[in-house]
Amino acid sequence: MKKVVIEVPREKSEKIREKFRDTIHSIIEGEHSVRFVLYVPDEMLDELIHQTNGSIKGEAPTRPIWTGIIPDYEDLRKEDDRITLIEVSTPDFVISPFVEKIKEQFGFSRKKPEKTPIEKIIATTESYAEFDQKRFILAAIAGIVAMIGLFLNNIGIIIGAMLLSPLLGPIYALAVYVAIGDIKTTLRCVEITGLMVIMLVVIAALASFALSFVITLPLTNEIMSRMDPNAVFILMAVLLGFATIIALSEGIPEGIAGVAIAAALLPPAVVTGISIALFPAGTFKAIVLTLQNVIGLVAGSILGVMFLHIGPRDLFAQFQSRQIITRVIWFLAILILFLVLVSFLV
Repeated sequence: MKKVVIEVPREKSEKIREKFRDTIHSIIEGEHSVRFVLYVPDEMLDELIHQTNGSIKGEAPTRPIWTGIIPDYEDLRKEDDRITLIEVSTPDFVISPFVEKIKEQFGFSRKKPEKTPIEKIIATTESYAEFDQKRFILAAIAGIVAMIGLFLNNIGIIIGAMLLSPLLGPIYALAVYVAIGDIKTTLRCVEITGLMVIMLVVIAALASFALSFVITLPLTNEIMSRMDPNAVFILMAVLLGFATIIALSEGIPEGIAGVAIAAALLPPAVVTGISIALFPAGTFKAIVLTLQNVIGLVAGSILGVMFLHIGPRDLFAQFQSRQIITRVIWFLAILILFLVLVSFLV
């Protein structure tokens, strides 16, 4: 059961009253605004937001910002839009004969999987689309820990570095913003992901070069195995990216789901840095393997959000997002084919 608080300018309130007739609600009249407090089954929430967005604007819904009813950015200059908002929360429990009647009427007597509103998904990914110094520091520490594990040939230390790595967020955000057709934010996610990978390579190269003057650094089996690109690794990365998105949708914590991303990306990136400093002959192979994993993870993540039907609400925005997804998939397919061919040649 969800509690939904919707506040709109008084002149717009009549447009949405009709949408709430099948819900238990109360109305609080203000001088300039009207506040609706509703209780709806979880399964009705997504459709309620969709319907409300269209009613507020008096037209077919366009892609909402984050609440589902706030108008487009260009309309925010209007004074009355400053009090247009929606708040969704989950009460501990609700006792109401009317609610039980609604559940029976609409077939919600049994618990069904709840579809997360796109607004909530976007809200959870917004921070990943911004440069976060703390995440980069965490990624750097994870890279150093992974490097130590690789030199010691210790898989336990490498796994510990994977648990520490924050590489999942930007890739997840990238897939979501591709799905909703937000090109600008998608490119920003690509930039952040690329910077993280490059940072891992540079740190590993500098640390390996410095340590080589102090101690003998062996090229262990864990290192050498990540200088051998293979087309199978691309398939593995695609499956891991897809599985990670599904895992997140099922409520599995990010720290656990992110291990799959880190497993495919962290060690190869670190090995690329190590090879630059200690074994230049293997650098190209390590770079190819890293690129295979990056492209595969992105492709798998995009397939995952497509499988979950994550996308904008508006039909025109859906058409635009499908065009963007098609172009991105074709671009990734060409890159994957190129990397497969390269893996056979090196």
